[in-house]
Amino acid sequence: MATNRVSTGIPTLDRITGGGLIPGKTYLVTGETGVGKTILSLHFLMDGLKRGEKVAYVSLDERINGVLDGAMTLGWDFWTYYKEGRFFPFEIRIYSEDLGRYRKDSRAYIDTIIKMTRGGEVSRIVLDPISAMAFGAADDFAVREYIREIILYLEERIGATTILTCDIPSGSTQLSRFGYEEYLSSGVVVLGLLNLDGRLVRTLLVRKMRWSSADHSVYTFDIVRGRGIVIGPTLRALQQRQAALPSASPSPSRGQGVQVGSSEEAMKDSSPT
Repeated sequence: MATNRVSTGIPTLDRITGGGLIPGKTYLVTGETGVGKTILSLHFLMDGLKRGEKVAYVSLDERINGVLDGAMTLGWDFWTYYKEGRFFPFEIRIYSEDLGRYRKDSRAYIDTIIKMTRGGEVSRIVLDPISAMAFGAADDFAVREYIREIILYLEERIGATTILTCDIPSGSTQLSRFGYEEYLSSGVVVLGLLNLDGRLVRTLLVRKMRWSSADHSVYTFDIVRGRGIVIGPTLRALQQRQAALPSASPSPSRGQGVQVGSSEEAMKDSSPT
């Protein structure tokens, strides 16, 4: 991977994105509820911590304790880095009725991040989820301008590489909640769930990656306890394997099947470092 890129913490995803993320830019991880957006963003933060960086996790929806305790099941002890003063987790609540007031002073939002991170000297930030900032607001234009200003201020005043997560409605084909976040972001990673012959398969697509030669194939992945996100074969390769199973093995033995994430690259992904 090029030395001027920031790792996502998932080696195969770094390759798919064309070498990782551009420092100081903002990226969107989007998908329906429960597809693994928060876990991917935690991979990104844990990679920074293991490299000796300072990082921030801003929860706009879920309680911090619940997120970090859940991360423990994946083998990630964020609490130790919190005690060391290199991990800054905090919650910010923005209510729809406040948007009219906050939109014209979005710098206050960035000021809060700078204050909570003891001066803003962090290299990576996650806002999870950006859609919770203004869910249910009547004025979509105000929401879009507010998000635009926040992204611009993040890049100009803090300069950290940022991941925004975004929830989209189930069954929707749109890439973001408000239809604007993907245009402001330097890259978009779409996570999904696909029913494949009665089995739910998690999918990952790099929809956009500005200034990068990205692989736009749809990949499959698993979320594995103690390992996190494990990227496996492409969806096409998985479908081809399944299509070949009846003729290749008309009487499969018990337990035989396709293992998503069993490739050599997937084994590399099992390490959070």
